[in-house]
Amino acid sequence: MRAKNIFLAVMLALALAGTSWGAEQAGEGPGAVVIQRDRNLLDWTQNYIESTGMAVAPTGTKGAQARALARRGAIVDLQRNLLEFLGGVQIDARTTMDDFMASDRVRSEVSGIVKNIELLEGTWDGESYTIVGRIKLPQLRVVVASNYKPAPVEKDEIPPAKRTSGRFTGLVIDARHLALVPSMTFNVFDENGRAVYGMEFADHQHYLQSGLCSYYHNINYARGEVFVANNPIVARAVRLASGNVDIVISNSDAAKVRGSSYDFRRECKVIVVSK
Repeated sequence: MRAKNIFLAVMLALALAGTSWGAEQAGEGPGAVVIQRDRNLLDWTQNYIESTGMAVAPTGTKGAQARALARRGAIVDLQRNLLEFLGGVQIDARTTMDDFMASDRVRSEVSGIVKNIELLEGTWDGESYTIVGRIKLPQLRVVVASNYKPAPVEKDEIPPAKRTSGRFTGLVIDARHLALVPSMTFNVFDENGRAVYGMEFADHQHYLQSGLCSYYHNINYARGEVFVANNPIVARAVRLASGNVDIVISNSDAAKVRGSSYDFRRECKVIVVSK
């Protein structure tokens, strides 16, 4: 009996260890950088914004009619919540989407995206209808790219013929120790204030597809991420600038970026790791 109890205890310990290991392995993923407020969620890692809308059936309605009218009201609530949430999304260090939508053209384009939101799931409890919807960040990037005018920055580039620091395949910036604010656009500067990376360095189509960077929490995952592999520059951020959006890296890391024989910046092969 004692031997049997020992055997069961060992098997239980192994099972628990296996469960723990599985959870740890699951935690080895990118670690999504998520901003959540009320019924809205912005996932900077998976590149989407998700919101929830809810409405009750009008008084005096029943059955299918009540459900349909409640669903219609929930979609209107969803769109309203999403548009309000979008207003706080950071475009750059100086501008939020609210500022951006001061332009009638931009507001019209954003409203068009919100009206055509992807509806994910809806639930009806007999009295109220709740629905979840999502838009993809690439849809917003189209609006940003066609209307955004970046502030001029000081550039100090090395001509391609003089690139001698080796062939790097991407840039991983470790900013976990800083209060970084994720943004649709941003700049990376060296310690002398000269631009190392930003919109002006990126190819238009690559920006639309992937954004200026991917935001992750997990530094080990970022180092091995396929689109910056297999020889990325791993730079620890020196400090933040301009509203905690722009990033300063050391002059030595900036020299590696500028000196790389392969200009990975055009293809936006950059990862920012934040807390």
